[in-house]
Amino acid sequence: MHAPWSGFLRYLLVAAFVIATLSGGAQPAAAATAYLDGFITSSSSGAPLANVCVTLGPPTLCTTATDADGYYKIDGFVPGPTFWVVYYNKEGYARLEAHNVQVDANNTRLNWALTPGTATCARPEQPNTTVYLPNITKTLGGPTGWYTPFIVQNTNRFSITSLQVDFYSFSTGILVARRDICALKPGQSFADVPNSDTDLSGDAQYAVVVKSYMTDVVAVVNEHQGSGDRAEAGSYVGASSGATKVSLPNIVRRFYGFVTPIIIQNVGTAGTTATASFISFDGTKTASITRQIEPGRSQFIDPNSEIDLLDQTQYAVTVTASQPLSVIVNTHNDAPSVAAPVMYSANGIVGGADTIYGPYAVKNVVGIGKGLSTIVLQNTGTANVTPSLTFTPLAGSGTTTFTGPAVAAGAAWVFDPRFINGDTTQQLCGAAATAGCLANGEYSFVASGGVGGKIAAVVNVIGDTTAAGYSASTQPATRLFLPNVTRRLGGSDGWSTPLVLQSVTATSLHISWYKFADGSLAASNDVPIAPKQSLRIDPRDVLGLANETQYAVVVDAIGGTATGIVVELNFQGGDGAMIYEGFAR
Repeated sequence: MHAPWSGFLRYLLVAAFVIATLSGGAQPAAAATAYLDGFITSSSSGAPLANVCVTLGPPTLCTTATDADGYYKIDGFVPGPTFWVVYYNKEGYARLEAHNVQVDANNTRLNWALTPGTATCARPEQPNTTVYLPNITKTLGGPTGWYTPFIVQNTNRFSITSLQVDFYSFSTGILVARRDICALKPGQSFADVPNSDTDLSGDAQYAVVVKSYMTDVVAVVNEHQGSGDRAEAGSYVGASSGATKVSLPNIVRRFYGFVTPIIIQNVGTAGTTATASFISFDGTKTASITRQIEPGRSQFIDPNSEIDLLDQTQYAVTVTASQPLSVIVNTHNDAPSVAAPVMYSANGIVGGADTIYGPYAVKNVVGIGKGLSTIVLQNTGTANVTPSLTFTPLAGSGTTTFTGPAVAAGAAWVFDPRFINGDTTQQLCGAAATAGCLANGEYSFVASGGVGGKIAAVVNVIGDTTAAGYSASTQPATRLFLPNVTRRLGGSDGWSTPLVLQSVTATSLHISWYKFADGSLAASNDVPIAPKQSLRIDPRDVLGLANETQYAVVVDAIGGTATGIVVELNFQGGDGAMIYEGFAR
């Protein structure tokens, strides 16, 4: 800026006014204002460029970003002789700088074409939030092997953020790739598909670290393998912080064909030794397994390869370390001899709570993503607990409560609704509700560990050809973020993702659906709900949503708190079911 001190002061005041306008701040009533706008395209293709970060002054924050048509607009300028520098930043393109820009009373339009090149994103030096993804793969096991698209959502209501995504090799721990995302709008999601990333090697695993520089973000990972009847899918969520103690309620070795590899990521600042302590469900067998892990990197434990663990055995596991950890569990039944291979994932649980919430459980209902739910509760505290489970029919009312046995610290109890009182040593239940038995159907549940008790739970949803799972919620909230919601993605029988939302105390839910492409609001709806009730909201039934489209969704709980999951369904054959947990904020 070429101006004396008075001009520079005026520059600061005008900049503050522009930013306040964009942030929804108070606007001076008497000020006559003008705007700067324009269209941004690619010089190589002529196509409009969405999500270009447009910055006034020093390039540390995005003032605005372009929409799907490449259009941007900045309101709130006071017309006059103030000169601006405007920066345009987009990943994959060289930064463009427009100097000596003046906005007059007739407004100013600046159209530009960006040249492909190296991106320089506008952002502060230090990140606001870091999210850890322990297991990212590209064609692991061969051309149709495991690959893991991941989705990152900006949870801020008003501010744009910038992302840096780092990929670390499992085998060497070396940083092998980095990508920058210059502008992610409020509520918007960004997706990375490793199979499309030319800078990643195939048949490889990576630990990924996502840094968001201006706002909080959340992330979900979808895991896929195979095709047709041998397709498999699972889902887990990223962690923005770790813990030095993580609970894994259900770990098995060759248990009716199932095995549960554990992936552990060090989210601390120094190397650490992670210790996994195993206790069999009957309390008679124990083991301890360690892994040395450097910061940001991941290591795995495969129970089938550990000589201290026994076949046909279920374990409750507690993972501890001197540095915070993020842990996921992948549950497989997919040997070549298995006619209908399945897989699902769940996150390790931090802390537990005296009361936890499960939006979905099922007993003997046929369908993709349905079947039977076993619920495994782990005592995460230091004293014995006697847990209970209270079930409410999905979208219904009335409750049925079951009380479990005393569970020692670190140990687990499994509830199987096929049997009287959920106990596999008792008789099978019928289809109707009787003493000690749920009727066949779909439910939500609330689990309690009693006064002072701490519990955690995983929910397994196993069908004839599909499997999915999730961790029960320990933290209901007034706002939930769901980074990846789709409607018929990949064809009429492609991925659709019903939400299952559970009220704790909320009386209604306000749901906002934002397009991936440009962050614009595509639809919103209000849904009444009773406390402790769960409802299924299917995007195929929501007016204003389009097929072949991905959405980032925000749920506001009105009058109280809620929790929720996203059930990802595909009807093209194979294991077309995944579940991930909504993010409480």
